Amino acid sequence: MEDRVKSGWIYWIGALIILCIGAAGSLIYGKADFLMWLAYHRNTFLDYYFYYITKAGEPIGFIVVGLIFLVSSWKKMVLIPILGLLTTLLTYLMKSYFYHERPALFLKSIDWSGPTDVLDYHMLVGHTSFPSGHSMAAWSLFTLTAMMFRNVWVSLVCLFLAVSVSMSRIYLMAHFLQDVVFGAAIGCLLGFGMQYGYEKWTRKSS
Repeated sequence: MEDRVKSGWIYWIGALIILCIGAAGSLIYGKADFLMWLAYHRNTFLDYYFYYITKAGEPIGFIVVGLIFLVSSWKKMVLIPILGLLTTLLTYLMKSYFYHERPALFLKSIDWSGPTDVLDYHMLVGHTSFPSGHSMAAWSLFTLTAMMFRNVWVSLVCLFLAVSVSMSRIYLMAHFLQDVVFGAAIGCLLGFGMQYGYEKWTRKSS
């Protein structure tokens, strides 16, 4: 019981610190400052790491975690596709409402001449930058995972993966810092809400 409580605190304190740092950076620095700084500090390892880790915020991430949940309980596994659909719907609605330009359009407007594409991942265009859907999906998925398993090491791994996906979106020049911070915050709420609803339902059922 003590380990479950400790792991929960570790995850939430870590998430809060990370979100506060990201929010502060969004307010202090210019819109694309962090994105451009990352672009000038690329290396081969980071190129491949962020190229592949960003997929954890896509359907493949939900499938892998869903299979892990299935080993524990089919009832828990059902939460994963529900969370995925909810995250997808909310992302679509918010992107349509805010209609913010992607980094590609912003950098073009300031005549950016620095590095752009990473490997064969081409910069996305359009006005669907805010919030980051990958960040929202990753943080909702890994928040739910951390809260359901309640293990210190699981919490640390979930935090690391969630941060990695968010960083990948900036590194791949798909989003600005504020996009991923806001997406991460909404994702945390979604993951916690799903876990809270499940716990309340199971207590009522029993």
